[in-house]
Amino acid sequence: MKNITRVLSRRLSPVTIGALTLFGSLLLPSVAAAESETDMREPAEVYRQVCSHCHETDVANKVAPITMAFPEVAHEARGNYIRMTVRNGRAAMPSFREAKISDPELEALIQALMGGDLAHAADSEE
Repeated sequence: MKNITRVLSRRLSPVTIGALTLFGSLLLPSVAAAESETDMREPAEVYRQVCSHCHETDVANKVAPITMAFPEVAHEARGNYIRMTVRNGRAAMPSFREAKISDPELEALIQALMGGDLAHAADSEE
């Protein structure tokens, strides 16, 4: 005795096809990620838009300053710490998902923080 699977065929309305297409596009984050890479913000812009509200040097109630340069031997450990803190949050700091800071933007921000690039930019603005 053979196992036979039969698929019933039926026509789908244009509304149903449109709804399925929309649903499918929501399931494909890689397409959105590829588009967002072309719109990647500069590290200074990410810092200004997301981080500076709490980490600005001239804010009276500032949290730990994060713009100072770190020695090269500490780059990997400090980068991992920043990456984990940004994605998961810590104490009063909220977590930031990829919709707020994409992975490429986060990596560029970490490199700028490690090199002290943002400290120089903050000094020149004053």
